[in-house]
Amino acid sequence: MEIVTWVLIVFAVLAVLLAVWRFLTLRSRGTTILLRRLPASGVHGWRHGTIRYNGDDLEYFKLRSISPMADQVFNRQRLDFHEPRQLTPGEATFMAEGLSVATLCDGGTHYEMALDPPSLTALTSWIESAPHERQERIDHHRLRSRITRGQNGK
Repeated sequence: MEIVTWVLIVFAVLAVLLAVWRFLTLRSRGTTILLRRLPASGVHGWRHGTIRYNGDDLEYFKLRSISPMADQVFNRQRLDFHEPRQLTPGEATFMAEGLSVATLCDGGTHYEMALDPPSLTALTSWIESAPHERQERIDHHRLRSRITRGQNGK
C-alpha cells in the first residue's frame, strides 16, 4: 500500500511541475485569448489560452492543459477569416471590456476567438499576408528529384 501511495505522490508532483513549467513558458510568449469551437450555444464553450505564431502555423495552448505540445494548430493557408463582431451581453459579463470576437474557419470547422484590438490586428495581418499557394517559390531540386524518380538515374 505504501508503494501505491508513493507512486501517486510522484505522479501528482510531476503533473504539478509540468503545469507550472507550461504556465511559465507560455505566459511570457504569446497572446492571451479565449477560443471556442462552433457550434456553441449561448456563452458555453469558451476556453482561456494563449496563441503563438510559428511560421505558417498559429498554435493554441489551453490554460488548463499540461501537454507540452500545442492543443490546436491552425495553418494559415487553410484559414478563412470572417469579419469580427462585438461581444454579446452574455459574453460581456465574463470577458474583458474591449474584446472583439473573430470567426475562423479551418477546413470546415468553425471557431470563435476573442481578442483585444492589437491582437486582432496582428491576427488579421498574419492571415492576410500569407502567400498564395501558386506564388510560393518552387524548390527546383525537389522538383527535379520528383521528375527523375522512376528513371533509374538517367
